[in-house]
Amino acid sequence: MSITKQPANKKLDLNKVKQIIFRDIELLLNNLELSFQKKDDNYFMCCPIHEASDNPHGLSISKSKMSWRCWTRGCHEQYNTDILGFIRGVLSKENEASFSDVLRFVCKIYNISDAEFLDEPEEKVESDFSTMVKIFNKKKQETYTNFSFPSIKTSNRSEYFEQRGFSRSTLKHFNIRDCSDKKSYMYGRSIIPVHNHTGKQIAFIARSNKDYVKPKYLYSDGFKKAQHLYNHHRALSKATETSCLFLTEGQGDVWKMYEAGVENCVGLFGKDISHYQKDKLLKTGVTTLIVLTDNDQAGREAKIKIKRDLSRLFTLKFPKMSKKDIGDMSIKLIREDITSKLKGLY
Repeated sequence: MSITKQPANKKLDLNKVKQIIFRDIELLLNNLELSFQKKDDNYFMCCPIHEASDNPHGLSISKSKMSWRCWTRGCHEQYNTDILGFIRGVLSKENEASFSDVLRFVCKIYNISDAEFLDEPEEKVESDFSTMVKIFNKKKQETYTNFSFPSIKTSNRSEYFEQRGFSRSTLKHFNIRDCSDKKSYMYGRSIIPVHNHTGKQIAFIARSNKDYVKPKYLYSDGFKKAQHLYNHHRALSKATETSCLFLTEGQGDVWKMYEAGVENCVGLFGKDISHYQKDKLLKTGVTTLIVLTDNDQAGREAKIKIKRDLSRLFTLKFPKMSKKDIGDMSIKLIREDITSKLKGLY
């Protein structure tokens, strides 16, 4: 089936597209190859977005509300609660999907035609996902390979993350800043630059400074987080010296470990490790991995998977954590519980 091309100077009416999807939501679920149960107005299934999902009611889609929710790990917080966010989450299972990928997928299976396009934008309050389209719906070449950090006007610091307890010197080291342009869609977000292993900036993450603003995280278009390790380029020197890397889930965990004196720490951009990240770890030449995923059910499942996948390739250590995650631990506690027992590895 050919995909209808977007007419010149027109844009999809996203509300109309969502209505088309919910007229036959099962067509979408079947094309995504998902098993589901229907009860009244709701569809239930194991969450197809995160690893080790085995709860048949772990994710629900409400037909009347035209929204979805992951009840086990909160995947909707990352991808937005509308149906387009759900599709993006499922398509991003292996490689991060862009909004354009979502539109192409939907247009193909529903054979969406010119009738669903608008000549002029409607005057309406846009959803978070529609707003995200304006920010990120650009050509990959423009936003990914040619992205320039100064193109977003930022302050010289991140007051938001300072209030979260990180020192100004740490945030400066990782170049974390708040967007200062009140006219920008990024205003009210902290900008986190992402680099590849050579130190070239390839993307950014924009973290909302208010917990009620969704989605909590926005990613620059084209960024495939499963293919990279956060802080890879900074960690390499010390990793080579110690033949060891510390693995955490998020960026804030890496910053906290840095404040505790650990420079050879990288983030997985989540709980799971992809084959791309596995390959990057192998190429560093390290022999030991210190695994610091969160101390919750999902984090424990991640540890089991890492042990299964990497135990033949690396010496693995799983320090016990007295708190839920690294971010909840004080520097003193990190040193007492973790680093004091790992002398010579950082």
